[in-house]
Amino acid sequence: MTNPNPLTENELRAAAYFAVGVTSEGSIAGRDVAYRLSFAGNVGAGGRMEPVANSGYSFGTMQVDLGQHPAVARDLLERYQAWAATQPDRAALELSQDDCAAVLASLQRTGRQMRADDAVDIDRSVINRFLASDDGRTFVHGLDTAHVDGVTAMDGVVGNRDTALERLRRTDLYRNATGDEQAELAGMFMKLQNQAGRARWPGLLDRVEAGTLTSSDAVKTAIDGLLPNQPNGNPDYLQSGADNTLRGIGVLNALRGADADNPLARAWASVSADPLVGPVAAHRSDAASPELGFEYDTVRSLFLTPEASRRFIAALDRGAALAEGSPQPQANGSRQAGFYVSGDDFVHWNRNGQGQAFIGGQWRSIDPDDLTRVRNADGTTELRIDEHGRRATLLRVDPTVPGLRADATMASDNEESRDFVLASPRDRAPGPGQMPVSTSAIPFENPYLNRMLAAVTAGDESGASGIALEFAQSPQGIAFIRRGEQLLAQQQGEEREVRPQSAGQRQGGEFERA
Repeated sequence: MTNPNPLTENELRAAAYFAVGVTSEGSIAGRDVAYRLSFAGNVGAGGRMEPVANSGYSFGTMQVDLGQHPAVARDLLERYQAWAATQPDRAALELSQDDCAAVLASLQRTGRQMRADDAVDIDRSVINRFLASDDGRTFVHGLDTAHVDGVTAMDGVVGNRDTALERLRRTDLYRNATGDEQAELAGMFMKLQNQAGRARWPGLLDRVEAGTLTSSDAVKTAIDGLLPNQPNGNPDYLQSGADNTLRGIGVLNALRGADADNPLARAWASVSADPLVGPVAAHRSDAASPELGFEYDTVRSLFLTPEASRRFIAALDRGAALAEGSPQPQANGSRQAGFYVSGDDFVHWNRNGQGQAFIGGQWRSIDPDDLTRVRNADGTTELRIDEHGRRATLLRVDPTVPGLRADATMASDNEESRDFVLASPRDRAPGPGQMPVSTSAIPFENPYLNRMLAAVTAGDESGASGIALEFAQSPQGIAFIRRGEQLLAQQQGEEREVRPQSAGQRQGGEFERA
C-alpha cells in the first residue's frame, strides 16, 4: 500500500514538540506554562508544599522535572546567575553563595523529599523573570530540543536501544497508515515513552508487531486499558496523557490538510520546515523570513487550545466568518482565548494575552487589552483597537458574507460542543459527497431555522442570508449569542481539578501545576 501523504521527519519532530510538548505537557487550561517554574501539586498554608506523587519543580515545553534531573537544576541556577549579572537591578537579583546553595537544594528535591522535609515553596518570581527573558527562553528551548531529539532518534540499527518511534516506524501498521494516522500513532507512542520510559511501550509494540492492534483507535484503547481509572472515575494518567496528545495531533493534522489559500497553511509550511527553531530564534533578523516570528507564535498558540483552534483553521479553510472570545479579562482575572476570522483576515490571542493579526496580507502583534469587541445591531461583530489614543476597527466579522472558498469538511468537533460561531449560511449547504437537506425532515421549534432550512434547500442563498440576519437581530438570536458567550466563558475559564494519582507516576502534563 502506497501512502500518498506520509508524515515527514520534520512533521514527526513537530508532533513531538507541539502535540506532546505544548498541548500535553507545557500548558494548563489553554495557558502556556513552559517559561515559568511550576510545581505539580498544591501550596498550602505557610507555603507548605503538597506534591503529587514524586513530582518536584518543573519547567519547559517538555516539563523537565528537576527532582528527577538535579543536574538541570544546577544548570538553571548557573544560567540565572549569569543573566542576573547583566541586569540593571543585579544587586536585587544575584544570589549569594549561601542563598544559591539553599535554592539549589530546594529545586533538586523530589516530591517524596518535599514531604519528608515538610518543604516550603521558594520565591519563584526572580527565576520566572529569567525564564521569561530571551536568555531564559533560549536556555529552556535548548533542553526542549534535546528532549525532542531523544524521543525522535533513529539510527537504523534494530535493537540498538530503539526509541518507541523508531520501532513503531518499522511496523506494517505505521507504514500502511495515512499521514494523519501516522501522526496519531507517533504521538501516542512518544507520549507513552515520555511518561513511563521503557515500562509500557515495548509490550504495546509487541502487540502491534503481532498484528493484534491494527489501527490507531485500537492502540488508544490498549493504552486506556494499561491502568485502572482513578477511584473517582477520572482517567488514569496514561489515558489522559494520550487524550491530550491526540488533541494536539488533531491541530497538527488540520494544519497539514489546510487549504492552500488558508494563511495558516503558509504559516505551518514555514514553521514545520524547522519546527525546533524556537521562540527566540524565530524572531531574529536573520530568521528564514521576516514573517517567521509571527507565524511561529501563531502556530505554537494554536496548540494551547486544540478544539477552538480546529474551528479557527476550518473557518480560514473556507474563508468564512468566525467570532469567539472576549478580549477583556473576566471578573476573576482570567482571559479567554480569541478567534476571529473574516475571509482570509484573522485576529487571534491566547489566554496568556499574546496575540497576532493577519490583515490584508500583513502580520502584526496585538495586545488584547487594546481591543474592544462590539456587537452591532446589524449582526456584525467588530474588534476595535486603541492605538496612540485613537480607536479604529481592526476586523469586522459579517455572518451573512459567503465564504471565499468552496465548502470543505468541518473539523470533527461535535456541534453540541461548539462555542458561538458566526458562519455563512453557504457553509451549511451540502458540499461534495454530502446528502442534500430534506424538506420532509422534522421541523425545528424555532421558526427562523425552519425558514432558513427551506431557503437553503431551495438554493436561495440570498434569502438564507437575510433570514440569518433577521434571526441575529431578534430576541431569540440575541439570547442565543449571549448564551454562546456564556458557554465560551465557562469552557475557557474552567480549571480542571486534578487529584493525586499513583505514587510512581511521572509528572507529564496531566496535573494542575501551581
